[in-house]
Parts: sequence; structure tokens; C-alpha cells
Amino acid sequence: MREYRLEELFDLQMGKTPSRNNSDYWDDGTNDWISIRDLSNSGKYIEDTKEKLSDNAIEESGIKLIPENTVIMSFKLSIGKVAITTRPMFSNEAIMAFHDKGLISISPEYFYYLFLGKEWSAGSNKAVMGITLNKATLSKVKIKPHDFTTQQNIVNILNKSSEIIILRKRKLEELDNLIKSRFVEMFGDPIQNPMEWGMKTVDEVCSSIYGGGTPSKQHPEYYDGDIPWVTPKDMKSMFILDSIDHINELGINNSSTKLAPVDSILMVIRSGILKHTLPVAINKVPVTVNQDMKIFITNDTISTYFLAYLFKMIEPDVLTGVRAVTADNIDFTVFRNRLIPVPPIDLQNDYVQVVEQVDKLKVEVQKSLDETQILFDSLMQAYFE
Repeated sequence: MREYRLEELFDLQMGKTPSRNNSDYWDDGTNDWISIRDLSNSGKYIEDTKEKLSDNAIEESGIKLIPENTVIMSFKLSIGKVAITTRPMFSNEAIMAFHDKGLISISPEYFYYLFLGKEWSAGSNKAVMGITLNKATLSKVKIKPHDFTTQQNIVNILNKSSEIIILRKRKLEELDNLIKSRFVEMFGDPIQNPMEWGMKTVDEVCSSIYGGGTPSKQHPEYYDGDIPWVTPKDMKSMFILDSIDHINELGINNSSTKLAPVDSILMVIRSGILKHTLPVAINKVPVTVNQDMKIFITNDTISTYFLAYLFKMIEPDVLTGVRAVTADNIDFTVFRNRLIPVPPIDLQNDYVQVVEQVDKLKVEVQKSLDETQILFDSLMQAYFE
């Protein structure tokens, strides 16, 4: 396969942000204007944008149009988010559009996958706000595209795996929604408490609430162990079985972290993820956590599983109180004094049984998703490395 520089195959076009000081540019606009946030929320194809530009903004700023079926990619701050436009759009200056020069036959879907699988940080610079590429550097990046027939075959294979991944993720979302809808059916809205259950504070339904800590990184011997040390980056599912990092008893004894017994509730209270998500989980093995998290051990007035899912039910309300001081964080004094409904324990246990059945289905779907993701990743590596 012949090697090309990106500038040989594409005209690279940066976007622009019209002046924010001119409200006429942004109010009641109808022209799609893509930001990195839009790319983060899209799949292969970008269908819509959060912000729209007015016709005046386009005319007076000189921003250039991105045609339909064009591959676009973020190349500043959050590098390598890729999508294909579904109609003519515009973008900000952190996004590059790749206009086909017609030198070779190009499938946009093929280049979507090629860009998606490429390690872009190798040619990047460290900017004040994060990793960034520039147009000159990006233009010189070398790639070895397959011939057009092979491109189409690769796209067909990757599309099939990608579609299965999307379906499995959608199924997991449906099962999560089933858990939430069943909660509302049995207990009502936990904020409004229409069934007038007795109310207690989070503090009152817990026998213990405590935070974690970080053993000194200057002592690598503290991290030579098999005790999971959970941080926000591990909080991606409702159940924690392991963690990326591990410590030993020496690390526990020489830091403020403590061991959390099985079936405790873990919660992230300080992290950028709190801008949009409240990570909550239940540990199925003894774990420790870092200082960005809290551990809740319930008493006999409430089920651990019920409280964990209640926390997720009140997630939107909790996130409205997130503060950005040195980092996004929950005012934990306020949180532990928050009043929550406490239905009879028998009813809580009935709900837990429903959750357990749904969770069994989720485990099966997640296993299938993981297997398909591994297959997809291996195919991407085989085709594009």
C-alpha cells in the first residue's frame, strides 16, 4: 500500500467561533455549528448540534461550510473524536474537516474508522489546556489507505461489529431504565415523595460514612499488593470487582484510606465527571478508595441496594449542587444531611429482588458487549496498524 500525507489526500479546513459578544449570531440560529461536545455525544454520523449559527454569523464571520458526508475530527484538547456530517454544517476551531481532493477513491466511512483507530497523541504538543495538534503537524501525518474495494470490505465488517456494540449498549440502557421505572412504580419520585414515606437523612440510615486516601507515591512498595484501590476512573458500572491500581496492607497503614467491606456503597464526590454523572457502585470484594470518594455502610433501616439505586434516582438533583472550587465536588456536609424517603424494609427487599433479576440480564448483555468490543478492537488493530 502506498503511503500518503493527509495533505495529499485532503484539503484540511479549520472551523471558527463567531463573536460571542454578538447575540444576533447565536440567538434563533438555524445553521448547525459543531463543538467537541457534539462529537462526544454523536456516533459515526453527527445528526444535530447543541448550538446554531444565524445567517448573519456565517456571512459576517467568514466561517466556511463543511459539506455533507465529510469526515471531521477534533484536533485540540480532546484529540481524535471523529464523525461524518449528515448535511452541510459548520464547526468551531478545535475541529478539522477533511475535504477529499479526489486523488484516490475514498470511502468516508473507511477514513472514519482509520482516524478513530489512530494514535494521534504521538504527534501532539502539550498546550496549557491539554494536548493539542496544529494544522501543519496534522497535514504531514502519514497514512497507508487500502484500495477502494478493500476499503468497502473493511467498512462492511467493522459496521457489523459496530452495530452489535450499539445494540448491546442500547439494551443496557433499556435495562437501566427498567430499574428506574420500577423504582418509581413502587416508591414514587424520591424527590417529591408522593407516597409520603418516612424521611431520614443519609447520615441516619448509615452506620458509617468515611472517605479514602492516597498512599504516598514516593513509596512504590505501597502499591505492590492485591487490594483494589478504587478511584473515579474505576467507577464505570454498578458493581466493583476490581480496580486498575492496587495497594497492600503497608499502604493502608501509612495513609488515610481504609478497607471497605463487601456490599458497601462507593460514591465519587470530587471529579470532573460530576458535571454530568454521579458515579455510584457497590463493591463485591473488599476495596480501598482514594480521597475523591466516599464509602457508605448502611444500618438495618435500609437496604444497601435500595440506597445505591436511590442515589442514582436523585442524581440530577444532586448534580445541580456540584461546586467548582479547585475541582468539581459535592458539598458532602449538605449531602449527608439530605432527607431521603425510607419505605418499609420488606418493600425495599422486594425491589432488590427485581433489581437482582435485571442485573443478571445486564451481566449477560455486558459479557456479549465486552466480547464484541474486543473483536472490534482487534479488527481495527489488524486493519490500521
